Amino acid sequence: MEVRDPIHGFIQYEDKEERIINTRVFQRLRNIKQLALASYVYPGALHTRFDHSLGVMHLARKIAERLELNKKIKIVTLAGLLHDIGHGPFSHISEQILERFTLNLKDLLNKWRADNAHELMSILIIKFNKELRKFMSNSEREEIIKILQKHEKRFLEKDIVSGPLDADKLDYLLRDTYFTGVKYGVFDIDKIIESMVKIPIGREIFQIGIKEEGVYALEQFLLASYHMKMQVYYHRIRRIIDAMLIRGVEFAIKSGLEELREVFSIKDNEEFVKKYIEFDDYKLIDLILNKGDKISKEYFIRIKNRRLFKEICKIELSKEELKVDAVIYDRIMEMGEKEFKNMAKSISEFLKNKHKVEVKPEFIIVDRQTVTNPTFKSPGIKIDSETILVVRNKEKRESFKEVSEVFKNPTVEPEKNFLYIYAAIDNINRRKRAKIKNDVTKFVKKYLKEGGT
Repeated sequence: MEVRDPIHGFIQYEDKEERIINTRVFQRLRNIKQLALASYVYPGALHTRFDHSLGVMHLARKIAERLELNKKIKIVTLAGLLHDIGHGPFSHISEQILERFTLNLKDLLNKWRADNAHELMSILIIKFNKELRKFMSNSEREEIIKILQKHEKRFLEKDIVSGPLDADKLDYLLRDTYFTGVKYGVFDIDKIIESMVKIPIGREIFQIGIKEEGVYALEQFLLASYHMKMQVYYHRIRRIIDAMLIRGVEFAIKSGLEELREVFSIKDNEEFVKKYIEFDDYKLIDLILNKGDKISKEYFIRIKNRRLFKEICKIELSKEELKVDAVIYDRIMEMGEKEFKNMAKSISEFLKNKHKVEVKPEFIIVDRQTVTNPTFKSPGIKIDSETILVVRNKEKRESFKEVSEVFKNPTVEPEKNFLYIYAAIDNINRRKRAKIKNDVTKFVKKYLKEGGT
């Protein structure tokens, strides 16, 4: 059996895979968009976790065959198919909300050996969902869970699904590139897979690496991920919508919408999993618009009507930009929700006094983001170029950064931190918005330097 995919052509699947794909818990992924509401910026970005999961299944099988895993090919393919089964409404938006409202998240992550909230949910769904139990044996489910968990020692099956160079990232980047129409995210996936080899890193322990001939294709892949990050994942409008979605859900939960709190506070049992999988993008929007409090409804009405917040401040959080010493800089970087809430109040007062613009603190969002260059870092996704190994002449193993002429360049800045502030300012022309942004930026720099006084 096969299905036609715009990224990989024909994707083939076997009987067991078809039965899993046809379950209600898997079909729900059709209603969870891969890039949340990025379609507000890139109209074609309507692809879903369903599409992506089929693509990862296809690539996981292809890589496992390339590495001649033989008996493990089928289980790796199933792990690729189910790796994102735990995503909630709007994909990584849900992950951030789960991390906020699951009070014992650290204990649960340790217990189930998961890296983050959505991987934990994937593990719990595979463990407790009754539909999946019908089509997989206990041993199959346990093997898949093992592949999705984190381990002290790496092994090939996990590397294929969730490693430095895995099927997930390869599909994610090509699929997002295609549906957003951004051409800079293209790379030679066939050459990368063709160059993959098993590299011994211990006694009977292997990891995925590449032959030296694949270095250029890998450079292309990492540069493509960087360009996609800057043009799509960190696009200004995309950042604002994501922040509004998160803030809207947070206000709904804090106002006492218990139905939502129960879904975003993880419990490792069958009853919680049953409630969790009832939610997708559309159910979340409908619930808040009908049962949310006044503030959360306002957020979602604004999103629905595309009356978005405006960016009124952007500051690079560096000692040079802020003109502060190491002690003050460390204090700034340790700021959390309480400090951001106080900052929003101060900005609200500043806007009122300086520009006669009334914005309630509840409708001002302080958003701190980390941009890693040239690796792509976004919630749940990371390409760690330092851990990718390359086999050179006579099977000499070297790190990718030692071999690559591009990525060993010390002038490539490893990380930048930014502070963004968004506010619900409407019916203000561009000239006045520019003036507001300039004044707010100066105010915030002084606020940060003086410790919020």
